[in-house]
Amino acid sequence: MDINNYQELLDKGYENIPDNVKKLSRFEIPKVQIRIEAKNTYITNFNKIINTLNRDRKHFIVEFLKKVGTMGEMRGQHLFLKGVYKEQVLNRLIELYSKTFVLCKICNKPDTEIQREGKKKFLKCTACGAHEEIKES
Repeated sequence: MDINNYQELLDKGYENIPDNVKKLSRFEIPKVQIRIEAKNTYITNFNKIINTLNRDRKHFIVEFLKKVGTMGEMRGQHLFLKGVYKEQVLNRLIELYSKTFVLCKICNKPDTEIQREGKKKFLKCTACGAHEEIKES
Protein backbone atom coordinates (compact mmCIF):
# COMPACT_ATOMS: atom_id res chain seq x y z
CA MET A 1 0.00 0.00 0.00
CA ASP A 2 1.34 3.36 -0.99
CA ILE A 3 1.17 5.93 1.83
CA ASN A 4 0.33 8.65 -0.72
CA ASN A 5 -2.92 6.84 -1.61
CA TYR A 6 -4.05 6.72 2.04
CA GLN A 7 -6.07 9.95 1.95
CA GLU A 8 -7.59 8.93 -1.40
CA LEU A 9 -8.64 5.57 0.08
CA LEU A 10 -10.15 7.29 3.13
CA ASP A 11 -12.14 9.65 0.91
CA LYS A 12 -13.40 6.75 -1.21
CA GLY A 13 -14.38 4.80 1.91
CA TYR A 14 -16.24 7.80 3.35
CA GLU A 15 -18.20 8.22 0.10
CA ASN A 16 -19.42 4.62 0.42
CA ILE A 17 -20.93 5.20 3.88
CA PRO A 18 -24.74 5.60 3.64
CA ASP A 19 -26.04 9.12 4.38
CA ASN A 20 -28.17 7.98 7.32
CA VAL A 21 -25.04 6.63 9.05
CA LYS A 22 -23.08 9.86 8.47
CA LYS A 23 -25.52 11.82 10.65
CA LEU A 24 -24.14 12.66 14.06
CA SER A 25 -27.38 11.64 15.73
CA ARG A 26 -30.26 9.54 14.49
CA PHE A 27 -32.24 10.43 17.59
CA GLU A 28 -34.51 13.41 17.13
CA ILE A 29 -37.28 14.21 19.57
CA PRO A 30 -40.40 15.61 17.89
CA LYS A 31 -41.13 19.19 18.92
CA VAL A 32 -44.22 19.52 21.10
CA GLN A 33 -47.47 20.55 19.52
CA ILE A 34 -49.73 22.23 22.03
CA ARG A 35 -53.30 23.36 22.28
CA ILE A 36 -54.27 25.87 24.95
CA GLU A 37 -57.80 25.82 26.31
CA ALA A 38 -58.77 28.25 29.05
CA LYS A 39 -55.82 28.08 31.46
CA ASN A 40 -54.72 24.56 30.51
CA THR A 41 -52.19 23.18 28.05
CA TYR A 42 -52.56 19.98 26.06
CA ILE A 43 -49.58 18.28 24.38
CA THR A 44 -51.34 16.89 21.31
CA ASN A 45 -48.46 14.81 19.91
CA PHE A 46 -47.65 13.13 23.22
CA ASN A 47 -47.82 9.57 21.82
CA LYS A 48 -45.30 10.42 19.10
CA ILE A 49 -42.91 11.87 21.70
CA ILE A 50 -43.22 8.94 24.10
CA ASN A 51 -42.73 6.42 21.26
CA THR A 52 -39.57 8.24 20.16
CA LEU A 53 -38.20 8.28 23.72
CA ASN A 54 -39.08 4.57 24.10
CA ARG A 55 -39.85 4.92 27.80
CA ASP A 56 -42.69 3.85 30.05
CA ARG A 57 -45.52 6.37 29.77
CA LYS A 58 -46.11 6.54 33.54
CA HIS A 59 -42.42 7.08 34.30
CA PHE A 60 -42.19 9.90 31.77
CA ILE A 61 -45.35 11.62 33.06
CA VAL A 62 -44.21 11.48 36.71
CA GLU A 63 -40.72 12.83 35.97
CA PHE A 64 -41.96 15.40 33.45
CA LEU A 65 -44.65 16.80 35.77
CA LYS A 66 -42.05 17.14 38.57
CA LYS A 67 -39.92 19.32 36.28
CA VAL A 68 -42.88 21.34 34.99
CA GLY A 69 -44.11 21.84 38.55
CA THR A 70 -47.78 21.28 37.89
CA MET A 71 -50.53 18.69 37.91
CA GLY A 72 -51.41 16.75 34.81
CA GLU A 73 -52.77 13.53 33.39
CA MET A 74 -53.52 11.67 30.20
CA ARG A 75 -56.77 12.69 28.55
CA GLY A 76 -57.39 10.50 25.55
CA GLN A 77 -54.28 10.73 23.36
CA HIS A 78 -53.12 14.06 24.85
CA LEU A 79 -51.14 14.97 27.94
CA PHE A 80 -53.08 17.57 29.96
CA LEU A 81 -51.13 20.14 31.99
CA LYS A 82 -52.72 22.53 34.48
CA GLY A 83 -51.55 26.00 33.47
CA VAL A 84 -50.34 27.71 30.30
CA TYR A 85 -46.87 26.74 29.03
CA LYS A 86 -44.84 27.75 26.00
CA GLU A 87 -43.64 25.15 23.50
CA GLN A 88 -40.05 26.27 24.04
CA VAL A 89 -40.18 25.51 27.78
CA LEU A 90 -41.80 22.10 27.27
CA ASN A 91 -39.28 21.16 24.56
CA ARG A 92 -36.40 22.05 26.88
CA LEU A 93 -37.86 19.89 29.67
CA ILE A 94 -38.31 16.93 27.32
CA GLU A 95 -34.68 17.33 26.19
CA LEU A 96 -33.61 17.36 29.85
CA TYR A 97 -35.59 14.14 30.43
CA SER A 98 -33.92 12.50 27.44
CA LYS A 99 -30.44 13.48 28.66
CA THR A 100 -31.18 12.02 32.09
CA PHE A 101 -33.24 8.93 31.26
CA VAL A 102 -32.67 8.07 27.58
CA LEU A 103 -29.28 9.03 26.11
CA CYS A 104 -26.16 7.07 27.07
CA LYS A 105 -23.57 9.31 28.74
CA ILE A 106 -20.71 7.40 27.03
CA CYS A 107 -21.79 6.94 23.38
CA ASN A 108 -24.75 9.39 23.32
CA LYS A 109 -27.06 6.81 21.71
CA PRO A 110 -30.71 6.30 22.75
CA ASP A 111 -30.35 2.50 22.85
CA THR A 112 -30.77 2.30 26.61
CA GLU A 113 -33.06 0.85 29.22
CA ILE A 114 -33.68 1.78 32.83
CA GLN A 115 -32.81 -0.94 35.34
CA ARG A 116 -33.53 -0.87 39.04
CA GLU A 117 -31.04 -2.36 41.49
CA GLY A 118 -32.30 -2.00 45.03
CA LYS A 119 -33.28 1.64 45.49
CA LYS A 120 -31.00 2.89 42.72
CA LYS A 121 -31.80 3.29 39.02
CA PHE A 122 -29.24 2.64 36.32
CA LEU A 123 -29.16 3.45 32.62
CA LYS A 124 -27.92 0.37 30.74
CA CYS A 125 -26.77 1.00 27.17
CA THR A 126 -27.34 -1.87 24.76
CA ALA A 127 -25.09 -0.21 22.16
CA CYS A 128 -21.83 0.20 24.10
CA GLY A 129 -22.56 -1.74 27.31
CA ALA A 130 -22.22 1.24 29.65
CA HIS A 131 -23.95 0.95 33.02
CA GLU A 132 -24.32 4.26 34.85
CA GLU A 133 -26.37 5.35 37.85
CA ILE A 134 -29.13 7.83 37.10
CA LYS A 135 -28.66 10.91 39.22
CA GLU A 136 -31.97 12.69 39.53
CA SER A 137 -31.96 16.33 40.52
